Amino acid sequence: MDGNNQINLNVVHTANPQVGKQNEVNNIDVFNELKRRLDITRRARIKASTRLREKHEFYELTSYVYSLAVLILSVWVIGISGDSSDSTTKMLLIASLSLTFFTMFLGIKNYKERASNIESNYQQLNVLINKMQRLEADPERITQSVLKELHRDYEKLIVGNENHLPIDFMMCSSDNEAKFKDEIKKL
Repeated sequence: MDGNNQINLNVVHTANPQVGKQNEVNNIDVFNELKRRLDITRRARIKASTRLREKHEFYELTSYVYSLAVLILSVWVIGISGDSSDSTTKMLLIASLSLTFFTMFLGIKNYKERASNIESNYQQLNVLINKMQRLEADPERITQSVLKELHRDYEKLIVGNENHLPIDFMMCSSDNEAKFKDEIKKL
């Protein structure tokens, strides 16, 4: 075998503070750690996307109900005459303005677009996972240069997008849900 087709067994030594000995980490270990991090990130992004979509749907429904209430009250007030009409008109004006500001707030938060961006990101993470799974079938191809390229691809996907919240990480797997059960209850 020539040097390009051999498994790169360059060893990185890391100190283990618990034992005081050195552990050897080869390319396969680095590959598996990257794959684990990639999977956790992807799962957390899926949770983040779902959370943002649910917020969007909730606020959208709230906005519709509030708009309907203001509309019904406006039509109802048209038939009322007298002194109480002025105070009712002022109330409706306040309700209409608050509805306008609420709608502007939702536009600024942009939950739906943020969810779409995160979905696109976790789909790109899926592509990277698939690439890693193909490499896993032929471990001899896992070299330092391939690992560097995979890390660069992962970092590009992470840096260029909105990050998920800690709650998304805590709920991305049943193991994490059990591990962070107390913290999840607090949120």
